[in-house]
Amino acid sequence: MQPYFFPYLGYFQLIHAVDEFIVFDQAQYIRRGWMNRNRILNAQKDSVFINVPVIKAPRDTKIKDITINNTMNWQEEIFHQLSYYKNAPYYKNVLEFLNECLINNSGNLSEFNTSLLRETCALLNIETNITILSQRFPNIDRADAADEWGIIVSKALNATEYINAIGGKEFYSQQKYKENGLEIKFINPILTPYEQYKNNFTPGLSIIDVMMFNDINNIKDMLETREVIG
Repeated sequence: MQPYFFPYLGYFQLIHAVDEFIVFDQAQYIRRGWMNRNRILNAQKDSVFINVPVIKAPRDTKIKDITINNTMNWQEEIFHQLSYYKNAPYYKNVLEFLNECLINNSGNLSEFNTSLLRETCALLNIETNITILSQRFPNIDRADAADEWGIIVSKALNATEYINAIGGKEFYSQQKYKENGLEIKFINPILTPYEQYKNNFTPGLSIIDVMMFNDINNIKDMLETREVIG
């Protein structure tokens, strides 16, 4: 999976379901995707984006080479946007957590997001090992077909099973994986509704929203609420 910025619960359900999670940073960076932004609620009860600004780069730049624009005070803007949650039951705890992990970053977007994933997983008691593809396997930098990345990386790890998000199911050739001695499965997330003040439930927001309204035990139960499809 690509290194998303504070992704939604389903992303963490996938991390929780595997023994090792490889951050895929060798692909082309997608503008206006989920790598430098995600959604939270605002006072109008709408979903809005929180953003990490990045320095403009050529269209074919890989994720691993994208740099955060730290000349902008983007952290302050995010904290301002999060003020909507000031009456949420876990606001103070989450704000303290965010203050610790947002302020310091290397300037590299992939490394920064991976650090956030590790910190969030530690908070949620997810013990999966998380590594970055370009650092773990620097010689793996291309694949003949887009759906073969999983095969190449799985073989490098001596894995027998590859698990991905359900959104890519139609993209993969299951026969190709079988021929390479791999079982391929997909996580279909089940997003359990929870109370977001008295609003109608808005699913699929950043994990930040989940943490604002739920304690760790409730979130752990949500992580287990998923469907594995072969």
